[in-house]
Amino acid sequence: MKKSWSHEATKLFKGKIVERIGYLNEMECEAMDWQPTPFIEFTDGHSIIASSDDEGNEGGVFYT
Repeated sequence: MKKSWSHEATKLFKGKIVERIGYLNEMECEAMDWQPTPFIEFTDGHSIIASSDDEGNEGGVFYT
């Protein structure tokens, strides 16, 4: 049986504390060949970056 992505993501992010929210800087965007893209960084040093698809072909957006 295929594991649920949302279940795995919940285990990974549950209880984390947000340190900062921002956009990738110019050097990071150039390295990934992306446009300015939002990220969330947690106090433990892990982060999540918005992507337009599962392959990471371009930056994406977060919706709230």
